[in-house]
Amino acid sequence: MVNTSGSYCSMVRRLILSFIVLLTACSAPAAMSPTATPSPVPTRAPTSTPTTADSTPVVAGYFPDLPRGRTPEGYHYLGRPDAPVTMVIYSDFLCTSCAIHTLDVEPRLIEAFVATGQMRLVYRHLLQLGERSQILAEASECASDFGYFWELRREIYARYNQLYFNTRETVIDLAAGLGIPRDAFTTCLDSHTYQA
Repeated sequence: MVNTSGSYCSMVRRLILSFIVLLTACSAPAAMSPTATPSPVPTRAPTSTPTTADSTPVVAGYFPDLPRGRTPEGYHYLGRPDAPVTMVIYSDFLCTSCAIHTLDVEPRLIEAFVATGQMRLVYRHLLQLGERSQILAEASECASDFGYFWELRREIYARYNQLYFNTRETVIDLAAGLGIPRDAFTTCLDSHTYQA
């Protein structure tokens, strides 16, 4: 005769333990104490007229006092070109984590390290989410023709969840809202000048 009561009790214990673990995992998170919300970084509207194709781009409103340009490889940078530390950001405009970094973490990094000359940021497109990602990357490059790369980048991330539908039209509106001439921007975007 085999004693099955021990294995039955063991099985019941395992089921109860599994149920408790499952219940704990599916329950609402414990209440957390509120944390201070960082205040938005103020930006200034451009004080000069955006450029045409044959003029020098303006320095627009996203940390306008910081050096900006392109690396020898053609990637956008913000901060002193000779800063001792370079932080390379690989990002997709439709990436949620990338948006959180750009809107919440990056302004603090810029104020603490880039503005003090200790670091420069270099941005590289990392297209992962299809055709809309491509459109937004091209749009940011078209904005750079007018000196608004960093500004449009920030606007895109601030509204990335609105860009899943009508991506082209929405990004054209965002660019126009920054002061980029709508027709010139649309021509650049539609010609796929910066298609990867």
